[in-house]
Amino acid sequence: MKTGSNRILGWEAHLVQRASAGDFVAFDLLCEQVRPTLYGIAYRMLRNSDDANDAVQDTLIRALKALRDFDPERPIRPWLSRICANCCVDIIRTRRGSESLDVHEHALATDDASLDEQTDLAFQQRALVAAVDRLPATYRKIIFMRHFRHMEVNEIADELKKPEGTVKSWLFRARAMLRQDLDLAAVAA
Repeated sequence: MKTGSNRILGWEAHLVQRASAGDFVAFDLLCEQVRPTLYGIAYRMLRNSDDANDAVQDTLIRALKALRDFDPERPIRPWLSRICANCCVDIIRTRRGSESLDVHEHALATDDASLDEQTDLAFQQRALVAAVDRLPATYRKIIFMRHFRHMEVNEIADELKKPEGTVKSWLFRARAMLRQDLDLAAVAA
């Protein structure tokens, strides 16, 4: 499995080097590989398809401008994910004060689920977010990277400069703490 991931990183590094040198075809290939991950991050943060697409576009523009400074030996997804999260924060900031109901349309829609089911789901989501907020900072960061930025364990290890075994252990502990916290909250409710 290591060989396959090294081959992928080698291919990404090759594309990054070529894109840094001005090869737009290489940059397009790189974008195709990471666009779904970036869109997932943006949509979860913004809850709006148009805004998510704008954030992805802004991310790729910023990345293209800064690509010459990027080290091609490092995995590019964590770097792009961080840029995307920053773009989303920028969009959220510009939206404040000028929000319309259209921005919150997703919250008002009543698909096939009943109002009770939607209320339960919203309560569960709030409880999960609150439980994640109560985690120690390291565990909170690991959960965010793995489940919100969709980073692989090896990518997290590279970004944090920690061994993969440490990251796996932290993920295990963080998930156990979340389960325990949520179980206690369910009993109390």
